[in-house]
Amino acid sequence: MIKWQKKSILSRLSMMTLVIVLSQTLLLVALLVFGGVFNQAELNAYQTFYDKVNNRRDYLQREMKNRWTNISPYLMTIRKAVTENADSHDDFFEASVDELILMLRTNQVTGAFIILNESRVQDYRYPSLYIRDYDPQANGYTDDDLYMVSGPSDLAKNLQIPLDQGWQYNLQLTEENTPFIQKPIENAMVTSKSNLVGYWSKPFKLMDGDMDIITYSMPLLDLSGELVGVVGVEISVSYLSKFLPATDLQPRDSLGYIIAYKEDTSDALIPIVTAGALQQRLIDTSHPLELSLEDQSKKIYRLTNHFGNEAIYASYEKLGLYAQNTPFENEEWYLIGFMRSDYLLSYVNRIAQILEISIALSIGIGILGGIIISYQLSKPIIGLAKEVRDSNQMQVIKLSSTGLKELDELSYAVETANKMMLDSASRLSKIIDLVALPIGAFEMSKQTEAVFVTDQFYDILEMTEAEILASHDKSSFTEMLRRIFSNPEPEEENVFKLSGMPTRWVKVMIKETDNDVLGVIQNVTDEILEKNQIKQDRDLDPLTKLYNRKGFQWRAEKIIPAAKGANALLMFDLDYLKQINDSYGHKWGDMYIINAVENLKKTAPEEHMLLGRRSGDEFVMLLHDYETKEEIVNAINQFFVRLEERKTVFPDGSLKAVRISAGLLWLSNKSLSYDEMLHYADEALYDSKRYNKGSYTVSQLN
Repeated sequence: MIKWQKKSILSRLSMMTLVIVLSQTLLLVALLVFGGVFNQAELNAYQTFYDKVNNRRDYLQREMKNRWTNISPYLMTIRKAVTENADSHDDFFEASVDELILMLRTNQVTGAFIILNESRVQDYRYPSLYIRDYDPQANGYTDDDLYMVSGPSDLAKNLQIPLDQGWQYNLQLTEENTPFIQKPIENAMVTSKSNLVGYWSKPFKLMDGDMDIITYSMPLLDLSGELVGVVGVEISVSYLSKFLPATDLQPRDSLGYIIAYKEDTSDALIPIVTAGALQQRLIDTSHPLELSLEDQSKKIYRLTNHFGNEAIYASYEKLGLYAQNTPFENEEWYLIGFMRSDYLLSYVNRIAQILEISIALSIGIGILGGIIISYQLSKPIIGLAKEVRDSNQMQVIKLSSTGLKELDELSYAVETANKMMLDSASRLSKIIDLVALPIGAFEMSKQTEAVFVTDQFYDILEMTEAEILASHDKSSFTEMLRRIFSNPEPEEENVFKLSGMPTRWVKVMIKETDNDVLGVIQNVTDEILEKNQIKQDRDLDPLTKLYNRKGFQWRAEKIIPAAKGANALLMFDLDYLKQINDSYGHKWGDMYIINAVENLKKTAPEEHMLLGRRSGDEFVMLLHDYETKEEIVNAINQFFVRLEERKTVFPDGSLKAVRISAGLLWLSNKSLSYDEMLHYADEALYDSKRYNKGSYTVSQLN
């Protein structure tokens, strides 16, 4: 064994090489650090972040102040209508509805409303005309995409506008959601210009089950100057979120923007509009934001109350929604952008990484020079190492003599260690046999071709003698492990399914060191079979053996994002199930359900269909990865034909076919959540039950 000596040629040359290379690297690092390169790169990152937030603030502010709140051009027509029809709300609403719809379309908002405030209003029930457009950016040439939330139903019928799911003749509010009416009314007499007392509400729900919205409302006066109510627009929070694209700040895994609100009596920024699941997971939006100043000149802050591991930076700008000296000027709204430090300071980090690599290369070059010299001076050691590496360490090693005393002593030590290792492996196998555990172990050297395996390893894999002999070398053993690892068990960590019958599973745990790969294998077949039975009991409906509500949703949410071509979600509801239960008993009701399920299963091949039972008489079906919509339509039509052809004989001798109604939603917009898709399919089902019983209706969203 060669000892490192300070006065040797090897040590002096190696040390000199290392000192020269390291000195050059440290000089370069000093120039970059003290020359301000890091500081300037950080300032540039802050400036870019600030500019992006500022530009987005300007754009959103223009939309909110110039487009969405542009009510004045329509106000005179509405004031004239309310003056001429002061005795009849319905006549006033009929005279104003065209102007209200024009305002809704032109301003590209999700809703427009006129709400009357009368002295006889009781229990917060207001006469109103409220029109809603759930997707303002998809306006057509007709009004069939509009919904009446509140107002006369006869007016909706005349305009051929459907009533919203929560339609009310008079708008029923509560004390909590009336500020958008009361605040403009309370300040109406401050000025004759209604737009100066216009009020932006914080997000709220118009009614239970409704979506979150913000509104802009201003006082409505008749031509004589008498206050009669408010007129305004609605912007849904989901629509507002489209104007806050997270990709503005970074292309992927972006935290994006939020809108925050500052109370009159506090400087705390309270989040009121958030967007994106990642943002909601990492940022505590239920409490005021805690910001510490990072850079005054660029207005960059560090968010201190968040749930992430990386530091999160913030930049915020005030939205100038109100003019000075107006009633609501102290209600301040802010646009806040967030970026994680790993992306914001990526350029700075890249410079640091380059320096680290430079230092590592310098050290490597110095070490390499020393290695080259040491290699030339240590050929006997290399020869001995090669002999040890090429030997079969599964057998007793006998090394050749080098003729050098020190190396021969090293050879003897290696032979002794090899013998002790073989003895230890044998003892380990015997110990495992004694405790009767279904586990085996192996060790694979990175430097040699040797593989050490306990006897139980092969027993667990049920390998034949020929297979055992073929796996002794490193390459064959590695290939065998690769085949095992190629079939991982879903939802299980480090568990793999073995080929062959009966089906078996093993758990493989591997730990790598610098020199070896150590592994333990365990037979977990009984455990996996038990888990699979539990999953089946959890996810399947006991009567029909279809997926239950949760089982269906879990699989649908995995299929839909990856689905290609034409895809559809259908909601089914069995007709007349109650009558059958009442007339013949629940046994025949169950047969009625099972008959329906047998027909539903024949709608499409398994690779194109997911079927589940949501409740007693409700079923849900996902048809996916079809080339065209026509194929899906044909499959559904054939399903309804089969229902008519196959009839059930009931106890009274009558023949009855299964009757079922359905609602269909084409999944052309995958940005919808699963619950939203289900909602639209359910709306279409409701239309079928009402107007087209025993058939299906396509969702109005399509």
